[in-house]
Amino acid sequence: IEDLFTWFSSLAATYLPEGPLNSLIAEGVLPGIGGIVVFAPQIGILMYFLYIMEDSGYMARVIFLMDRLLRPFGLNGKSIIPLVSGTACAIPAIMSARNIENTKERLITILVTPFMTCSARLPIYSIIITLVIPDEYILGIGYRALALLAMYMLGFVTALVFSFFLKKGIKNTNKSFLILDLPTYKMPLWGYNFKMALLKAWGFITGAGKVIFA
Repeated sequence: IEDLFTWFSSLAATYLPEGPLNSLIAEGVLPGIGGIVVFAPQIGILMYFLYIMEDSGYMARVIFLMDRLLRPFGLNGKSIIPLVSGTACAIPAIMSARNIENTKERLITILVTPFMTCSARLPIYSIIITLVIPDEYILGIGYRALALLAMYMLGFVTALVFSFFLKKGIKNTNKSFLILDLPTYKMPLWGYNFKMALLKAWGFITGAGKVIFA
């Protein structure tokens, strides 16, 4: 996708007359759109697997299991979906937090989701790790791979730490309870879930893309 939009930019720079319009399209509009579209496949893949887990009946059980772990940090089981989605992009992850009924827990989830390591940070992490971490191995695993894993874990731990402090700082007297219907396990609808994932990716491009592009 990056190469395609780079090619489009070079075409525009070559064939459009010199001036502000050439610069706007070749250096602004096309790279701007490319910078948005390049994240769509990652979001689509993540959403596809989330839809498969939800359709099979597994996601409801994940929410139920994670509720006990996240409750001491001011979150509930439904917060795990935005936190996991935040590893692809924080924008659709924050949008998915609207399913959390309790206002305080929804606000805390929205505020800590950006701590998760999203795909846009990977180029930055790659450069820093390459410069700082030696290319050595321990038990067949590279130091650089371990450093990248540590960055992902650090993001999740930081999100939990800030959630704990926000739980103490944000006042809300409403006590929340997790009431959840556990559906039966079944084979997911592969084609329908793929269609839903495409709609989510397109929603990101048309929704968040407008803001990023501007």
